[in-house]
Amino acid sequence: MEAVRLCYYTVLVCLFYHLNPSEACPKSCFCRDYFDNNYSVSCNGPTISAIPRDIPKNVTDLDIGNTQITMLRRGDFVDMPKLTSLRVGWNENLTMVEEGTFDNLLALTSLRLDNNTFTKLPAGLFTDLKNLAQFDARASKLETIPRGLFTDHPALEEIQLFNNNIVDLEEEAFARLPLLRSVDLSSNKLTSLSGPIFQGSGKLTKLSFQNNYIVTLDNHVFIDIPNIEELDLSKNDIEGIDVGAFYALQHLSIVNLSNNKITKIDNIFYSLPKLHTIYLYANKISVILNTTFVALPALSTLNLEDNAIIAVEGGSFQDLGNLRSLSLNSNQISQISLTGLHSVTELYIGSNKLHQFPSNLGGADHLQTLDLSDNPIQEPLGPEQFSAFPRLSKLFLSNISYLKSVGTFEPTVLCGLDFLDTLDLSYNGLIDIAPFECTPTITDLRLSYNNLTFIASSLFHSLTQLVSLGLSSNQLSYMDPDTFLGLDKLVSFDLTLNNFTNMAHVAPALANLPVFQVYPDSLYGNPFVYLGPESFPTPMKNATGFNIPSGHIRVVDEGTFSATSFPNLTRVQLTDNPLRFLPASAVDKLPKLTDLVLFDNTFKCDCQLKGLATWLRESGIPRVFLTCASPPSLRGKDLQDVPLADLTCDCQREEAPSIDTRGSDTSVHEGQTATLKCKISGCPEAEFFWTTPTGAILAVDSGFPRMEVLDSGTLVVTESREEDTGVYICTAVNYRGKAIKEVPLVVTGF
Repeated sequence: MEAVRLCYYTVLVCLFYHLNPSEACPKSCFCRDYFDNNYSVSCNGPTISAIPRDIPKNVTDLDIGNTQITMLRRGDFVDMPKLTSLRVGWNENLTMVEEGTFDNLLALTSLRLDNNTFTKLPAGLFTDLKNLAQFDARASKLETIPRGLFTDHPALEEIQLFNNNIVDLEEEAFARLPLLRSVDLSSNKLTSLSGPIFQGSGKLTKLSFQNNYIVTLDNHVFIDIPNIEELDLSKNDIEGIDVGAFYALQHLSIVNLSNNKITKIDNIFYSLPKLHTIYLYANKISVILNTTFVALPALSTLNLEDNAIIAVEGGSFQDLGNLRSLSLNSNQISQISLTGLHSVTELYIGSNKLHQFPSNLGGADHLQTLDLSDNPIQEPLGPEQFSAFPRLSKLFLSNISYLKSVGTFEPTVLCGLDFLDTLDLSYNGLIDIAPFECTPTITDLRLSYNNLTFIASSLFHSLTQLVSLGLSSNQLSYMDPDTFLGLDKLVSFDLTLNNFTNMAHVAPALANLPVFQVYPDSLYGNPFVYLGPESFPTPMKNATGFNIPSGHIRVVDEGTFSATSFPNLTRVQLTDNPLRFLPASAVDKLPKLTDLVLFDNTFKCDCQLKGLATWLRESGIPRVFLTCASPPSLRGKDLQDVPLADLTCDCQREEAPSIDTRGSDTSVHEGQTATLKCKISGCPEAEFFWTTPTGAILAVDSGFPRMEVLDSGTLVVTESREEDTGVYICTAVNYRGKAIKEVPLVVTGF
């Protein structure tokens, strides 16, 4: 037994030394043995002012960071024969690295000197590091790369120098590096590229000069690196590129020249057999000729967005047999032919000056995505307008002048598109849309930013595959209960920024949705004022959450959220509304409630919240967010932290509200202003709202056309119309009860 105990403790001791190697660590360092002959040491913190001297000799990975070290010297790294990875980073006072600093690290393969403040590194610094493959000095203050720093190194494969202050690359700065494959010089201050910078580094495949100040390119700067595959010259000041500048790059596959000042590109890409992607967006190109893109058999992606192109010569792209994606968005093109675009599957011509649809649509018969948005197209849309594109799956027609002028859209335009899944008709000022009959494959329909006031109950019924529907920023105030009937796959819908004031005018339609979760902000920006049991005439069986953020809700009545109307509701979120009180009975019948999120309201923590506070203490709801906005003595406190005895009202006698409507206009002529009075008494102070004959529910700051509710309770109807005739109802509510008074109004013609 003693032997077993001894063995047990021996194992524990061994484990202790493996898991707690800090016993052998220098001060301010952390050491760890990875059980695979790798031993890591990390030394961090402002107490370190020099490289620690007692670093274990078997270290393989060393990290020195966030220290007060000002200089790296010869002799700082000795007796580390197994060190393969060294990082000295994030040392804001490190301004100098002495030649010979790393001479003893013969096994080093990776060296990072990033995020320091040195301005130069001496030539010969890496002479003895014959195994160094990766070097990284990103985000330091380097100003120049001298010949001899990297020159003639036998093993370097990757050099990261982005985000420095480099203004100069000496001749042969990266010369004779036989294994070099990647150099990143982005985000520096280079103004030109010239001379034999890369002579003898023929295996280089990836080179980035992004985000410099390069104006000119020496015609021979790339002649020594014929195997370049990816070249990034974006975000510079290049104005022109000589013909033949890229001719030596016969392996070039991706070139990025975006965000420059290039005006002409004719023949600069001639005969590059492996080039498949060209980015030229955000330049100043004005014309595309039929000689611009020649002998580019592999080209598949061409992006010419955001230039000043006014003309595309016929046949400019017809020799590009593998072109798949062509983007001409945000130019000044007034007409274009699709001749020769048989291989193109994505065509973007949005934000141009097209007055008619492209000619020869059949020339792009493999098209799957077409963007014509933001064009002043006046040509009428007819039946089967796009049937020349039988494979079309995505069609973008937002902000089209013809649609804005007629205000309607006839879905027969889409007939023949048997694979259409995305349709964008936003920003067209549409007031009417006929039912979609011949495109049952649509999954994503965008109708936002129109002028729709009404949606036919059958509008979407044939779209049984619909997953996402955008109807934001219209003028909808009512939806038929059958609007979403049969849309069993609809999981994302957007009804934000419409004119819904009465939840009962939209909730029955939403009750048909198979997945109904919190309305994830889908009703944001609608001027709802009141929520009550009658707001949800149809049980919301699939609702797991309810969310009306940043609204106008002033009253949530007793019994609003019940087990019958919301049997599966777990979360109620009414953030950033002008709510001052909430009765416990509004939510206390929800069997699955776990989250009550009510922050950023105007809750007055007084007697009207005492019932809710009592219930919250008894119910144990896991997550409750309700903070007092007033009185001043309780501002900022969580309701659950306020003693119940402090929840009092300053009333001589608490009583339910009463309403006096005397003095209201009951009859006015068309065009006149009607004033409907609602003088409210009672204590504590009641919240109030008006219900119009059409069912709209209004309160102060509702922003409803021609109808304004004043702080006094009065409803003012301006420019009265005959359709305003009917019974208006004023409702006042406090925690003691509710008062309701009707005011009839007749508007007569002259």
